[in-house]
Amino acid sequence: MDNQKVAQWHAKIIDVCEEKLQRSLSDDERNFVRSREGFAALEMIEDTVAAMSPGQLAAYLNSEIDS
Repeated sequence: MDNQKVAQWHAKIIDVCEEKLQRSLSDDERNFVRSREGFAALEMIEDTVAAMSPGQLAAYLNSEIDS
């Protein structure tokens, strides 16, 4: 997949997340989104974040951060 298209898709997903959470994403949350590549992965994360409540979304975005 074209790097520019992947970057645009990442930006779109980040915009959806920030709008839903009504705040800027942390670096870790942005890295969670940006670590996904490939059509299937990006389509899945886009659909997932669109369907989640803000609380679920925050937990999802931070699910890979070591406590």
